[in-house]
Amino acid sequence: MSTAPVDRSRARSARLLWVVVLLLVAGAGLLWWASALTWSSRPYRTSFSGDVTAAATGGQVRPELVPLALAALAAVAAVLATGGWLRRAVGALTMLGGVLLGWRVVSWLAGPAADATPPGAPAGAEPVGELVRSPHGPALVLLAALALVGAGLLVALRATRMPAMGAKYSAPGAERPKSTDPDKRLWDALDEGADPTDER
Repeated sequence: MSTAPVDRSRARSARLLWVVVLLLVAGAGLLWWASALTWSSRPYRTSFSGDVTAAATGGQVRPELVPLALAALAAVAAVLATGGWLRRAVGALTMLGGVLLGWRVVSWLAGPAADATPPGAPAGAEPVGELVRSPHGPALVLLAALALVGAGLLVALRATRMPAMGAKYSAPGAERPKSTDPDKRLWDALDEGADPTDER
């Protein structure tokens, strides 16, 4: 019996899992980066200190960015450790998080200038210039949202095709479900240290 089709199938499954992991890690990194960038700034004038510029970072404008970055990293562990409907649920939640992120950024960009006014302006200061919104932070968040939606969609649709660490590293006495695929049964037997050609 040729093991080439089995090897190719396993390689595709592993590649799919790595794509999901990379998308989640990229999404987390982009969110973290966007939270540190300046999203808006405005110059102010005070009678004592002269002209100052107040700026707002992504973490101030959208406080959920860092928690969502941590959630994306947690989703990596969840995708690797789970399988079946639980993994699909992780994928659906990840996809929903990406959609909500995109909506939040678009609503901020399309919102009134008052919503983008940076905090930290000195008391009694008067604005002396236009509010400047930087596109870089929101663009990174939109890229992160796309990465999370893509990862969530792949997990939700292809959960059963990706290998699960939890199944391979289960407790020694735990009963594993038997596969109907003869090739998979062969590999499962080899993983357990049994002789697959032994009819007993």
